[in-house]
Amino acid sequence: MLAGNRLVKSAWIAVDVTKDRAERVLVVEAYIAVSPLEKNYDAERYERVVEDVRRVLAANPEIDRASILSMHRDAGCTALFRSQPATAA
Repeated sequence: MLAGNRLVKSAWIAVDVTKDRAERVLVVEAYIAVSPLEKNYDAERYERVVEDVRRVLAANPEIDRASILSMHRDAGCTALFRSQPATAA
């Protein structure tokens, strides 16, 4: 998947464990916005990543599901984590 898709930054297998079950999760970091709520979202480019993820899941039945994360840098989102200056009272 990584060699064939330049939209993917990295991928790894994580394990989601609860009291009742454990699932293997393919975590994929994409260089693009992955939600219509994000600035510069491109449905066609996102669909290419999804197609690759589906292909990997089909070829590896031991992986239960996938999660696609955006490495897209949106200043509006990162601004939420900047500390706000204290206001004088």
